Amino acid sequence: MRSDVAIDDSAASAAEGQKRGGGRREIVLRVVSALILAPLGLAACWYGGPVLWIATGLCGVAAAIEWTRMAAQTEVIWARWALYLVMAAGAAAAVWFGSQRLELVALASLITCAAAGLLAWAGKGSVSSMAFGAIYASLPFGAFVWIRESQTSGQYYLMALLAIVWTTDIAAYFAGRGFGGPLLSPKDSPNKTWTGAIGALVCAGLAGAAVARAVGGDFMHWLFASLIVSVVAQAGDLLESRFKRLYGVKDTSGIVPGHGGVLDRLDALMAAAVLGALVLRFLPGLAPGFGGQAGVG
Repeated sequence: MRSDVAIDDSAASAAEGQKRGGGRREIVLRVVSALILAPLGLAACWYGGPVLWIATGLCGVAAAIEWTRMAAQTEVIWARWALYLVMAAGAAAAVWFGSQRLELVALASLITCAAAGLLAWAGKGSVSSMAFGAIYASLPFGAFVWIRESQTSGQYYLMALLAIVWTTDIAAYFAGRGFGGPLLSPKDSPNKTWTGAIGALVCAGLAGAAVARAVGGDFMHWLFASLIVSVVAQAGDLLESRFKRLYGVKDTSGIVPGHGGVLDRLDALMAAAVLGALVLRFLPGLAPGFGGQAGVG
């Protein structure tokens, strides 16, 4: 009996040690990946034009492929490859039209939605998954480019979004890991906690205050805006976690070390980009100082 208990205890200790070691390695990978990718992303946002189109287009195509791989649910080879092609083309088209009009981005996403749904039906796959995924993996990337290219100060608007979303992501990760607490949504994610969500909101508010100071905006306006963006970003993160639970995958891919796939890494920013584009297009008064048109609608 004691021998068995000792063996069980040793095995549990070893497993716990591996978990802690794995956690440390994950943090190192996340930090290294961020240190490499963040400056590249910031540079693309700042310079805009073809640099931004190519970088965002590659992310969109990767996201479309990840979604198809995860959610197509078809064993028909030709249908699966056709879905890869259509989804990737739809994401690229949305990014291209992002340099022109937001309505064209939406149109490209809807056409991709119809084509992907039809192909999934023909291949006996999941029509609803592919129809939704066509919009999910294309609209946010086109919206992201449109924000930068449609406004004379689009780069500053993107920087503000990035600052709030990244602060939300980092604060939620470390507050959740450091303080634990009750799970935010146990059915969607076993790791996200209320402590992390609250820490993310607090830090997002600080990021909003920093943005207000940097652009000379109203403090309360940016504080409130940053909280809304943080909530939407966290909702986007939870939504992607729900999809992974639904389709039975841990990560959408392993393309970003320490983070998983493009969808894993950009889920929060994708949600925030759609919100930001809708505000600029239909409610520009909510983004004072960022509403100057740069020649595209």
